[in-house]
Amino acid sequence: MGSDGQEYMWKKAGEPLGEREVKGMFKFGGGNLMVWGCMGWNGVGILAEVEGRMDAEQYVTILNDHLLPSMEESGIADEDIIFQQDNDPKHTSKRAKDWF
Repeated sequence: MGSDGQEYMWKKAGEPLGEREVKGMFKFGGGNLMVWGCMGWNGVGILAEVEGRMDAEQYVTILNDHLLPSMEESGIADEDIIFQQDNDPKHTSKRAKDWF
């Protein structure tokens, strides 16, 4: 890949295109992947794949399995960590509040 993001391929004049010269593309939706992530001043945490539509239960599982290990690996002292989120219903649910 070139610095401009374009890919270039050379072939001899009259030579047919081979598999190495043809690259498939998705023009209209090639799928999607939803992830949860966290970051700090010294890097990013462990990404979590969100399965389907996230609910409060899955959110708390992600906090347990991904946020806590990310905080431990960050090297940031517990008293210096600030956790911020919006008022999404799963963030303000009784299940999430009980976890916090």
